Amino acid sequence: MARGSLVAGARIRVRDAEWVVGLVEPNPLSGNVIHAVGLSGVVRDKAAIFVETVEKVLGRGIEVVDPANVTLIADSSSGYTDTLLHLEAALRKSAPTGEAIQVAGRAAIDDLDFQLEPIRLALKAPRARILVGDDVGLGKTLEAGLLTSELILRRRAKRILVVATKAMLAQFQHEFWTRFSVPLVRIDSEKIRQIRARIPLNHNPFDQFDKAIISVDTLKNDLQYRTALEKAWWDLIIIDEAHNVAERRGAGGVSQRNQLAERLASRSDALVLMSATPHDGSRRSFASLMRMLDPTSIADPDSYGPEDIKGLFVRRFRTTPSVRTALTSKVQKRVTNRINFAPSPAEEAAYDFLANLDLQEDKAARNCGQRLFKTLLEKALFSSPAACAETLDKRIKALLKDGSPEALADAAALGKLLDAVQAIEADNFAKYERLRKLLDDIKWSPRKKDDRIVVFSERIATLEWLAERLRADLGLNEEQVKTLHASGGDADRKAQEVVRDFGLERSPIRILLASDMASEGLNLHYLSRKLVHFDIPWALLTFQQRNGRIDRYGQEHQPHIWYLVAEPAQPKIRGDLRVLDRLIQKDEAAQDSIRDPSAFLGTNDEQEQEDVVAQAIEKGVSAEQFEAEMDARADVSDGAGDDAYGALEAFFEVAQPEVPATPIEREAGRPSVFETTFDFTTAALERVKAWKHDLQFEVDRKDRVITLPIPDDFRERSDFGGRAARAVDARFMPPEAEPQDGRVRLTDNRSLMNDRIVASRQGAGGGWPEFQYLWDVHPALDWLADKISGVFGRQNAPVARLVGVLEPNQTAFVLNGVVPNLKGQPLVDEWPVVLFSRSEFAGIETMREFLDRTGLGRTKIPNIGATRLDDVQKLVEEAVNRAQTYVHEARKRFQSELDGELLAIDERLEKLRARHRQTITDLFGRLEDNAIQRSKKARQEEKVEQIFASWWDWIKKTRETPNDPNPYVRLVAVFRG
Repeated sequence: MARGSLVAGARIRVRDAEWVVGLVEPNPLSGNVIHAVGLSGVVRDKAAIFVETVEKVLGRGIEVVDPANVTLIADSSSGYTDTLLHLEAALRKSAPTGEAIQVAGRAAIDDLDFQLEPIRLALKAPRARILVGDDVGLGKTLEAGLLTSELILRRRAKRILVVATKAMLAQFQHEFWTRFSVPLVRIDSEKIRQIRARIPLNHNPFDQFDKAIISVDTLKNDLQYRTALEKAWWDLIIIDEAHNVAERRGAGGVSQRNQLAERLASRSDALVLMSATPHDGSRRSFASLMRMLDPTSIADPDSYGPEDIKGLFVRRFRTTPSVRTALTSKVQKRVTNRINFAPSPAEEAAYDFLANLDLQEDKAARNCGQRLFKTLLEKALFSSPAACAETLDKRIKALLKDGSPEALADAAALGKLLDAVQAIEADNFAKYERLRKLLDDIKWSPRKKDDRIVVFSERIATLEWLAERLRADLGLNEEQVKTLHASGGDADRKAQEVVRDFGLERSPIRILLASDMASEGLNLHYLSRKLVHFDIPWALLTFQQRNGRIDRYGQEHQPHIWYLVAEPAQPKIRGDLRVLDRLIQKDEAAQDSIRDPSAFLGTNDEQEQEDVVAQAIEKGVSAEQFEAEMDARADVSDGAGDDAYGALEAFFEVAQPEVPATPIEREAGRPSVFETTFDFTTAALERVKAWKHDLQFEVDRKDRVITLPIPDDFRERSDFGGRAARAVDARFMPPEAEPQDGRVRLTDNRSLMNDRIVASRQGAGGGWPEFQYLWDVHPALDWLADKISGVFGRQNAPVARLVGVLEPNQTAFVLNGVVPNLKGQPLVDEWPVVLFSRSEFAGIETMREFLDRTGLGRTKIPNIGATRLDDVQKLVEEAVNRAQTYVHEARKRFQSELDGELLAIDERLEKLRARHRQTITDLFGRLEDNAIQRSKKARQEEKVEQIFASWWDWIKKTRETPNDPNPYVRLVAVFRG
């Protein structure tokens, strides 16, 4: 006899609502504690905990829904459309399982196999946690979007949190919505305050958002919000520019950002870290990120092997074969030019004075191994006279305040240098004149909307000086020449607006003068393909980040990059500039040969790279010698071991799994009775319209566009009953993307969607396209599936006749059986079709086999009218029994595979646990044996045990399924001949 058990996956009815059980915790005092998620009405997707004895005392009780208690209803709709829609809605609510990638080739992006590799690794791993460490401009955000979409389809990413830099919030939100239809709510301090004012004091504001994006600095700087966030639980957390939260080598390596990230990492099932520079050249730095992904992986952060981190990261460069092949037709090779020029006499005078400058404070700095102030002055003068004058003015004031004889002597010397620097006017500042000539040479015109220029300088004083001069000399206004830096009040908001406007055609911006705060992650390539380095970076990492703003995946034109390089007569200054020129050469060489140009400087930390260059300049190293030293670092192998950076990058190559020689297999996805998502959406809207006459929509089948007013369900519930003022519900779209005319336009036409994304850069809609991409991830699909699921009512199933398709006496019961793990995540999702012939059981076939055999949904089926129900109603209980047995057997086979996997994981964890223990023993064995050290050792050992116990508990709960012979199955539809 079919029956339902109170186990994970079962449907229960509590308080007049239906729920699905995620976890049952036996309690000898209170009875079962049931964790459930709502299935219908206002409780849909809401988590709840029910205590069995409490519900009984209150007289409500908990009813386990009997899967055989189903009433069959003859479908009277034309062509049995209601049955097909009902079946499709159920199929769309099911969760794909297994390792076949579902999103391949379906998102609104180019189809590149290498971008699917993170998904493949994440799905194979015990826990979907991975570092995407690809080079600048290869599409890490898109890879994160693909993985997010995959997890959403698998019902494993309802609650998502993205942590990014402030400058990246708008861009990241835009990419996730326009490319993947994933709506993120942008959260800042003001947004949290608004939410706090609307909810009870004991409620967590972060529980009010299912999908959110927030700045790491907002969290870091506000303890109250940080505490609230750390108490929330997420299915998926994405941390962009993750190198900012890694440990750094040296003193103070564990930062506030690092501590925050570690706490967040413990508050999610899945975790994605993204960084083009995932380490600073030290194993400890990289280990800190690996431990966020898997805290059991590494015992000693300074010494670990390839096997310890295999499967936890991907790291590819433009020279990686799979990447190079994929991008050959997508990204044109950039053109770089070094423009050499002779300084003016006024500049030569300043250079000469600087070269011969002898400061008292530099003598002390040299003895302490610190960078010389003279070097800082040289770097500033290489940027601009304005930057150097600013530095000199500040130091002179400080020295005069000091008042010591040495300080006064230095102040006098610096005063003379300041006079020489201030003598360099705009008309004898040769680099600026060369920049203006460059604009003339390339025939640049501010009248062209899609030929914008990016000019980089590290000094804000340089940028502000350039802005003033370019506006005056080129006849441009303040809106046409914009600066982008992190200085001044409300700098982050202004920076986001400038970046957005720079990519909009209607915006008047033609020249963007950017500091290096704009060199990390931002997309500046939409309307710009020309970039000028007004000053030469002292770090190869800065080259990468700057150039990557326009030379990146998605750039439709050939990027052009110029370096302005002075050739002074002063020997010392000329030699120093030749050292910087070698950096330009190495960055160019890295595009074709070496994978990461940072290997030339032996570190992936920007400040440390600058220190390497500064030390070479201070020691008077020749350009030739400096180049030889860089080549030696780049050539080092892991076996040589004398260069930490080169050894680490070679180590990564060993630890990284081999990329399949053939493209990743692409399965057709879950079964469907509609050919496309567009067809289902159109048919579902027609049905909803017939049901609710106030729904109006239009369908353009040629361009494949569906247009409808924003449904009332897509708006927030009003506390005051005011309908017109209700804001759009962030579950359905980002508030910023709400169409200005109040009409939603959905399309599954990828080409058209991409065209509209490009067209949105003309500025209409605030930079948001008026179209939304219609695919399985779009929230509207779940909304429609909910609507359609109510057509036949609760505990009812439709019956349709397939005359001429099924044999006259054949009946097919379509059922769905789900077996979740102990965390409520579906692991087994089966669709058995139980067949009867003349009321006798005839076998079971899969849903895909049934659809292939009957052609259901691909050919029109006339509704022939009266359908007999009494004979098939009698078969319901046996059909459910057969399906339960089928699902139970599938569960046993699957659990058998999982048990083998669990055994392997257990053995690995025991080895790792022993290694952790030994590391602690070795560490304290080198220290004095006293009560304090013994106490510290005991705390560390206890922490290790907690880490392993917590990790193993998570693994078991995600790899174990309830051993119930009567798993919950749902009768979805019946077909008879």
